[in-house]
Amino acid sequence: MALRLSFLALFLLTTALSSCLVVSASLVEGKVSCFDCPNDYDYSGIMISVSCGHTKTRFTVSTDKKGEFRSELPSRDKTNCDAELQGSFKQLYASTKNVKSKIVNLAGDKYGLSSKLIFLKSCPRSLGSFGSSKTVDLPVPPEWGLAPTSYYLPFLPIIGIP
Repeated sequence: MALRLSFLALFLLTTALSSCLVVSASLVEGKVSCFDCPNDYDYSGIMISVSCGHTKTRFTVSTDKKGEFRSELPSRDKTNCDAELQGSFKQLYASTKNVKSKIVNLAGDKYGLSSKLIFLKSCPRSLGSFGSSKTVDLPVPPEWGLAPTSYYLPFLPIIGIP
C-alpha cells in the first residue's frame, strides 16, 4: 500500500513539475484572404504548410472560420522559413506568387507573414492557355441519325503507326 502511495506521489509531483516548466516556443500567426468571396465566407479547413528551408520538418495547420492560423515554427533557427497555401476540401484557385510567403519576425518570439496568402474560389478567366469550354455544334441533318457534332468533332484520334 505504501508503495502505491509513493508511486502516486511521484506521479503527481512529476506532472506538477512538467506543467510548471515553460518552454518558449516561437509562434507564427497568419491569415488567408479570398479575392472573390462574400463577407460571410467560411475559411475553415484551408491547409497551410509551415516549413524552414534548412530542415525537412514541415507542419501543416488548418485555418479557422475567419481564415486565421497559428503554428509553432519547426526549427530553432528561424531564418528562411515559409508558409504555403496547400489547398482545401473545396476547389481553390491561386496564382503562384500568392501561394507562398516568407515568415518574418514581428516582435520577440512572435512571427508573421511578409505577404498575404490569397486565393480565388472561382476560376479566373485570364489564365492564359485556358479558354472557354464551349464546343461548336455544327448543324447535321436529322435524317442522317448522327449524334451532335460537339460529341466527336473536337476529338481527333491519333493513330500510331510503328
